[in-house]
Amino acid sequence: MIKNLLKYPDPMVRHISANVRFFNDELVQWITDMTDTMKEHNLDALSAILIGIQYSVIVMKEGDTYTPYINARLIKHAGMSTKTERSIYYEGISADVDRYETVTVIYEDEHGNPHHRDLEGERARVFQQQLDYCFGSTFVDRVDKEMKQRIHDYLEFGLVKDGGGSCPVIFYRDYFRRGARYVMGLIVATFAVPFFASESVRALVYSIDKYALILVPLLMIGYFLYAQYESRKYKQCTSCQTGNIIGTTAILGGQFLIVCAGVFGWVAP
Repeated sequence: MIKNLLKYPDPMVRHISANVRFFNDELVQWITDMTDTMKEHNLDALSAILIGIQYSVIVMKEGDTYTPYINARLIKHAGMSTKTERSIYYEGISADVDRYETVTVIYEDEHGNPHHRDLEGERARVFQQQLDYCFGSTFVDRVDKEMKQRIHDYLEFGLVKDGGGSCPVIFYRDYFRRGARYVMGLIVATFAVPFFASESVRALVYSIDKYALILVPLLMIGYFLYAQYESRKYKQCTSCQTGNIIGTTAILGGQFLIVCAGVFGWVAP
C-alpha cells in the first residue's frame, strides 16, 4: 500500500527508530508498503520513519530489486567526499554534505538472517542518508553553522528542533586510531631487519619493537573511551554508533595481534 511521506514540519523525523525484534508478517507488510511508496515517488531508498513507522528498516533499490536492510549498522568506513544532497523531508532545500565514500554494513533481512555488505560511491551515500533518519537526523545536521542558520531562516517555521549538536566532520577519537596504526606501521617496517642486519642490531630493534608495542593497546583504549564520549555527545551521527566503535576497535585488535606475531615470531633474534 502506498503511504504518505513524512514532510516538514512534522516533528516525528526527530524520533529515533527502535530495533526490529519480531520478524513476522507485520514486518513484511512494512517492507511492502515502503516498496510501493518508493515506486510511486520514484525513490532509490527509503527509511521506515518517513512513512510513520518508528523501526530501523531501510529499503534500497538495487537494479530491479528492493532490498530491506533491517537493524543496520556501519562497522567500517573509508574516504570522505563532498556532494550536494537533497532531502525527502525538507523539500526544495539542498546543501553540500561530507560523507564516507565506502562503508561496510551489517544488517538483517526480513527473516532475521544476518548479512554484511560493502557499499561504495553513490550507494554508500544514499544508504548513509537513510541511516541518518533512523537516528533522528537529517542532512541538515551535517552542514556548518552558517548554512544551518540560512536553512533555518529560509524555512517557514525554522528547523525542526533536535536533541543535540551537528555531526562534526572530524572526530578526535580518530587521532587515537591513526596513532595506533602509525605505530604498528613503523613496527611492520622493522620486519625487514632480519634480512640484512647483524644479530646485535636485530636484538636492538627487537627491544625497541617490544616497547613500541606497549603504545598500541594504550592508544586503542584511548580510542574506545573517547569514542564512548563522542557517541553520547553526537547521538544522531551514524559514525557514533556503538556497533561501529566496537567494530573499529576489534579491527585494530586483530591488526595488533598480527603485528605481535611478527615481532615475537620473526624479528626476535
